[in-house]
Parts: sequence; structure tokens; C-alpha cells
Amino acid sequence: MEFKTSWKENMLFKAKVGNHLISMDASEPLGEDKGATPKELFAASLSGCTGMDIVGLLHKYKQNIKKFEIETKVKSTNDGYPIVFSFIDLVYHIEGEVEEALALQAIRLAQTKYCGISAMMARSASIHWRLFLNGKEAGTGDIGEYLSGE
Repeated sequence: MEFKTSWKENMLFKAKVGNHLISMDASEPLGEDKGATPKELFAASLSGCTGMDIVGLLHKYKQNIKKFEIETKVKSTNDGYPIVFSFIDLVYHIEGEVEEALALQAIRLAQTKYCGISAMMARSASIHWRLFLNGKEAGTGDIGEYLSGE
């Protein structure tokens, strides 16, 4: 992977990644909020990475997904610099004709086998997830328990 990131003005940077231009900025007063912060993009990449893996696995399992959304909440350290993620909560909302056991399996595999972002983040932050399937809570877990074999 190679890409170029260029400073534009104040705290605004643009990254040219493949055919995509990504804006990154800081909130006021440091920046002008013309893009997501780098930490926001990093957290969003976890949602996107696990989400893509889950959709791919559920399609492989011949499940009929009608709607899929991921809520992500991140807590950061506040005891000095660098400020890093300490806790990440992912809430997966899946609607459709999807078997609960297969949805849970897809989440576990996405988090522990396929999503490299999850593996990287789990080394420094606690990652917790919950699944709501057709509006009903169907499962919960912590990534660390799978990665450590507990």
C-alpha cells in the first residue's frame, strides 16, 4: 500500500488513496473541521473492515441481509500523551433473513481472523461488540477473549 498525503492549509491535509481523496482536519480552534480527524478515520476503518468481512461471510453463507448498520463508540485515554483508544464498543444491527448462529460466527471471524484493523487495535484497546438481529439482542463479546484463546 502506498499513498500520498499533502498539507493544504492550517491543519487540513488531503490523502490521495487509490482513486479517492480523503480530507483530514482538526476541530476548531486548531482547524476548521473540513474533514474527519485521523483518529475518527481510524475508528471508522474498524467499522468498515469488520462490516465488509461480515457481509462477505453472510453472503457466502447464503444469508439474505436487508439492512446492516454499525454503531461505534470510542473512549480514549486521558492520562497524558499520546492519547490513544482505550475502549471500543461496536454495535452491529443486522436485519433480514439471517440465522443467528451464522451472524455470530461471521462477527467472530471478522474480528479475530480476517480484519487486520481489529487485530491491530485489539493490541492497545479493549474491543467489545454486540449484535442486534432484527431488533433483538442476539449476542455479545470481547475481542480479547478470542485472540487470547480464553
